[in-house]
Amino acid sequence: MLSETSAGLKKVEWWIRLYSYITSAAILYGIAAAHVPAIIGIPWSSCEFCNCKLVCVLVFHLYEVPLVAFNTFFAWYGFKRFSAVSIHNYNSLLTFAIVSNLSFFTFETLLLFESVKSDAPAWESIGLSSVALILVTGAGLGLYVKQKIVAYLYQTNND
Repeated sequence: MLSETSAGLKKVEWWIRLYSYITSAAILYGIAAAHVPAIIGIPWSSCEFCNCKLVCVLVFHLYEVPLVAFNTFFAWYGFKRFSAVSIHNYNSLLTFAIVSNLSFFTFETLLLFESVKSDAPAWESIGLSSVALILVTGAGLGLYVKQKIVAYLYQTNND
């Protein structure tokens, strides 16, 4: 029985590492997608009609930076802190990661609607769509990983 439990934990660890790698890649992609256009001189049109572009950019960062910081912490936790002892803590953090990704997805979708409505350049709609797709896919994968954890915990509690 101990070997079955150990094998079950190894499978859960594999899914958690995969989720951490995917989360890390999504973070890097999102940061690049948000900042590269402005760096190369083609800023996003979201703040185009604002009187103070700096305030507009700061408001975006006020919403996005805490979510990115949490996802960064969560990926690190999956790489460095996850163990059989911390599985309940990880499971709780995973719940919040799913919710924060869905919240971030909603924000990106609203930006996409505004982008389409204001006839923004196609590259903006493509960028917003890709980030939104990554976020909703990450939430779905997070639900799958959560079910793997729940199944493992159920198995260990009934052994």
